[in-house]
Amino acid sequence: MNLVESALPLAPSSVVSKTREDNKLRVEDRAAHDWYRFVLSYPAHIIRTYVERFGLDAKHNVLDPFCGTGTTIVECKKLGIPSCGIEPNPMAVFASRTKVDWEIDADQLIAHASHIAKLTLEQFDAQGIQDEGALELFGRQIKPQAALRELPPELVKILLTDSISPLPLHKVLVLIEVLEANREPRLLAHEHIALAKSLVNEISNLHFGPEIGVGAIKKDSAVVGPWLRAVKREAEDIRHLQSKAATPAIVHQADARDLAILLQPASVDAVITSPPYPNEKDYTRTTRLESVLLGFIKSKDDLRRLKQNLVRSNTRSVYKSDTDDRLVENHDAIQQIAEAIERRRIELGKTSGFERLYARVTKLYFGGMLRHLMELRPVLRPGAQLAYVVGDQASYLRVMIRTGQLLADLAKSVGYEVVGIDLFRTRLATATKEQLREEVVILRWLGPLKLNGWPKHESGNYMAMKDESIEPSMKTKPTTKSLKRVNRYSAIIEKLFFSKYKNGMRQVPFEREELEKFAAKLKVKLPKNLGDLVYTFRYRALLPASITAMAGEQEIWVIRPAGRSRYCFALIKNMPILPNENMAVTKVPDATPGIVAKYAFDDEQALLAKVRYNRLVDIFSGVTCYSLQNHLRTTVPEMGQVETDEVYVGVDKKGAHYVFPIQAKGGKDKLSIVQIEQDFAVCATKFPLLVCRPIAAQFMGEGVIALFELESGENGVTIASEKHYKLVSPKEVTDADLETYRGRLNPPA
Repeated sequence: MNLVESALPLAPSSVVSKTREDNKLRVEDRAAHDWYRFVLSYPAHIIRTYVERFGLDAKHNVLDPFCGTGTTIVECKKLGIPSCGIEPNPMAVFASRTKVDWEIDADQLIAHASHIAKLTLEQFDAQGIQDEGALELFGRQIKPQAALRELPPELVKILLTDSISPLPLHKVLVLIEVLEANREPRLLAHEHIALAKSLVNEISNLHFGPEIGVGAIKKDSAVVGPWLRAVKREAEDIRHLQSKAATPAIVHQADARDLAILLQPASVDAVITSPPYPNEKDYTRTTRLESVLLGFIKSKDDLRRLKQNLVRSNTRSVYKSDTDDRLVENHDAIQQIAEAIERRRIELGKTSGFERLYARVTKLYFGGMLRHLMELRPVLRPGAQLAYVVGDQASYLRVMIRTGQLLADLAKSVGYEVVGIDLFRTRLATATKEQLREEVVILRWLGPLKLNGWPKHESGNYMAMKDESIEPSMKTKPTTKSLKRVNRYSAIIEKLFFSKYKNGMRQVPFEREELEKFAAKLKVKLPKNLGDLVYTFRYRALLPASITAMAGEQEIWVIRPAGRSRYCFALIKNMPILPNENMAVTKVPDATPGIVAKYAFDDEQALLAKVRYNRLVDIFSGVTCYSLQNHLRTTVPEMGQVETDEVYVGVDKKGAHYVFPIQAKGGKDKLSIVQIEQDFAVCATKFPLLVCRPIAAQFMGEGVIALFELESGENGVTIASEKHYKLVSPKEVTDADLETYRGRLNPPA
């Protein structure tokens, strides 16, 4: 069925729309709705419906990977079910975390807020400023108006024009200043959330329709009164919910497309969430005013970094470097929709920059959602149940996008069972006046069953549990059998290369399936795992001499990943990562546990253990570091899946945060520039706000460990610094050694 033009059949609905009921929220529901503005297309009864349907209780753990301001985690906490939320917007994260903090003293909160209100009104009084609706609380008199405070011009540019009028803005800034000067750390978050709610609902000029906008301009509005009332409502809700405060509810500020490095494997029993829809709503605008006033966005760079961590759902968040659309290149229905949008744009003569992006953002959206679903799999327990609240869209030149069915198709393609699609409710499209469906896509994760090294569903169908660009590591030393294998591999790779290579080419792309074709032509037996062939020439063995002869002086051919099951021979500058034999060796007292040292081999795992136990990354980098994860396997745009031996994170004395991807080689293995390139890509994709400092470690003779810091520049990957360390007993560090090391601090001029 053509998804561009046709409606799709729905699974029988088990969710009944409760619009009237939603408008009569119970007292306990205010924790999810009245504390903070939230899009009511995702009401609390949806969570309760699927908690009951999935049979969830205190023994389970629920994840909301698009948690927004916390509807799911609040509702789960009320029901006594542990939960976790993922959200990249710092203001929304702050709101979510505060909304599940029910352990504060409600009376103390009211008393402190009342004191703040009085101090603020005294300042208004001294400045001759009215605050209608609040002055009568303390019987203040009014004097002539004083000069008004303003935001810096760079912050004003971030806000919607006329979001808030000058006088209310001045009063808000004074209130924030008084809160800071008289801060009570345990209460400040709740007082700020009350201010955020009051800002949007009563103080500002904002209004909410299909998109956030500016409504009637209010020259003045009360600030202290609305804020204090909001604090008191918070205190009332806290009293009501305090008995359930012990239930865990955690919120991470992170990208929903990067879950595997954040959550424990097989730790999630259920997912209940409402991701963004593919439309022109800029979700960062929804919290822009309070984000700026409360200091969560301080510059355009902050806003850009926030947008880069969002699934692309509108043209205002699209960047040239985005590559999620490549993940859906082979999905016919999504490509058809994008083509239909582009045809409609051309027919209508729409030529603005945003309109030209409509087709691309559609593909980026579904590519981002596919990336999310792929990253989600390792953290799900077998049998995990998932509910995604999504809606049809026709925002892009009235071309219908059946979001629910497309999301179900993508989930099925990466191993999920599609249980059904429930109709939640319908809504009227602004442009077309059509009734668009909001649906709940129900999925189940059965979990992989290993069979002959490949993941398999209980149904018996093979599935793409891991990208084929990840090959198994080869840790054993070369044998006669392995050498024969390399010769066999050389014949295949050589034939493949020269079937495509032409004089002057610096890149020769190929796909994994082509290896089978050339193996058949050569009548050479293929390995059971095709990835072993590519892995050998990427990390273990040199390419055949006939290929290396095609390289220029001081150049070398390497194989780079280029996407799922795709690779590229690339000609790069030959700058091998090899230890300098003439470098001085620094002795370090060996802190390796004796039992580990006794049974350690000379492979990369032993090397990583010694580096970790002796804090060599800290010593080498000068930064306090902590091991975050071993063998990080993740997806990188344009590369597919890649692996890093270990990832450290660190912080320096100035508070800057660092990420150190570590590549380690033991025995005769060699460090590869391709691996370091992948590490830079992992940092850019997974840790965009951290300073990336890739480290390579190599075992040398006599127990010496060489550490390299790599950098990427005009000449490609190069060695920025190198140090050699030897782990010794404390007695072996002599006075002469210490004198030498002290001399390094003040080298002669």
